Amino acid sequence: MALLTGFSALGAVACLLFAAACLTSLKAIQRLWFHPLAKVPGPWYAAISSFYEFWWDCPQAGRYWVKIEEMHKNYGPIVRINPWEVHINDPAFMDTLFSNSRMQKDSFFYGGFGIDTAAFSTVSADLHRVRRGAMANFFSKASITKLEPRVLSRVKQLCGRLQKCRDEGKPADLSNAYRCLATDVTTDYAVPNTRNFLDDPEFKKGFNGTIRDASAIINWNRHIPFLFPLVRSMPRSLVAHFDKDGKTTELIDYEQDLYKMARAVVDNEKSKETPTILNAIFEAPNLPTSEKTFKRVMDETQTVIGAGTETTGNTLAVMTYHLLTNPPALQKLKAELTQAAETAGIAPFGILTCKIVEPLPYLQATLKEALRMAIGVCGRLPRVNPDATMTYNAPNRQSYTIPSGYAVSMSIPDIHFDPDVFTIPRAFNPDRWLNASPSELARMDKSFVPFGRGARQCIGLELAKQEILLVAANVFRNFEMELWETTARDIEFVNDFFAPFMPHDRKGVWVKIKG
Repeated sequence: MALLTGFSALGAVACLLFAAACLTSLKAIQRLWFHPLAKVPGPWYAAISSFYEFWWDCPQAGRYWVKIEEMHKNYGPIVRINPWEVHINDPAFMDTLFSNSRMQKDSFFYGGFGIDTAAFSTVSADLHRVRRGAMANFFSKASITKLEPRVLSRVKQLCGRLQKCRDEGKPADLSNAYRCLATDVTTDYAVPNTRNFLDDPEFKKGFNGTIRDASAIINWNRHIPFLFPLVRSMPRSLVAHFDKDGKTTELIDYEQDLYKMARAVVDNEKSKETPTILNAIFEAPNLPTSEKTFKRVMDETQTVIGAGTETTGNTLAVMTYHLLTNPPALQKLKAELTQAAETAGIAPFGILTCKIVEPLPYLQATLKEALRMAIGVCGRLPRVNPDATMTYNAPNRQSYTIPSGYAVSMSIPDIHFDPDVFTIPRAFNPDRWLNASPSELARMDKSFVPFGRGARQCIGLELAKQEILLVAANVFRNFEMELWETTARDIEFVNDFFAPFMPHDRKGVWVKIKG
């Protein structure tokens, strides 16, 4: 009897496995031949499952972008990259995708950030409009202009740190220094507690590395959406026991600090004389009570600090590397800055203001070229049309239909490095913006999207541009620098954790300051 029972159990398991295999096969067949996206070209293994994407974005640390590039080379400008999403590499389609204010964000992709109530990750276009509107005034050109004295105080502090490195004959870690400055500016303006990272002797080298490692979790959480809640719920004492290098513990402490800041806003504890962005969100009269929860404030806290730090710091590092390896461009910039300072009567090591630097054509061209090459957001940007079918007409005149509810994505690197728009696109060449014909300039401007485009473009673009202009103008005017133990590999985009990250074994841009 026991033997028969054993056979019966084995038979049941075998039947279940067979049924599962049949269902999986049927699903694969449906996705390959009978799915609404079945006619879109691409590899079969990407069409039947998201496992291929998972493998390259998680165990292979944000390398799916490489595979997507290979797909385009093999299949053309439109490819199916997972069962429900197509990716398009064609700048002509950009306005269709990003200028439609009704477009929603793809919940699967943006769910990886674990901040679903932040304006950045909000799926619904209507709800996004409400959430963004609560803080839009803080990021207007007029508001950022008023912020200039606070930004300049950080620029002066950075220059002071660089002078000390020069006087002591020590190399300066500019990649982390720039990130510290961006963090200090953002937290001073946006949240209750200012970080003051520029005071750190090592420019928060360890912490910035921890944030880089933590960014990789975004990809994992996209596919395994309980990871962030799990990490956040783990007792600190338990983590510290197994955390030999202290990185995970530092990340938990960082989360706890964000928690305290969000709690201070919700509890109406005012720590600064001027309102912060988080205070403005919580006190916005046009937001319903349901939009003023602790979780909402916490999600926005993470978003504002994260978005205002890595992209600006990376752009300044990329700009520095390319200028120091391109003497003609560096000399043109320094000559323009020197002339502007003399005209304005600014003494040596005096600080140049926005009024002085914003009109400078070569500095502006350098800014645009740095933004083009640094790629603040390298991750693809999936959008979903909830109301209507989209049609993509490929250059070979073949037409593809993407039904309502399916995701279509494009990537800023594809647009910024398109050789049909930017001649020798991998070359850092500010002159391209100054010497182009009117038609060439119009074509480049249309494909220049470092902050995205449309209703979902980065809300902090004016602040980022102001920081980059003021830092670049004052650092390159006041210091003679040369790279120290730094190569192109130190700014190379390798890992896509939505923002681009250099190889794990590299240390970023370091310089020796000569004068």
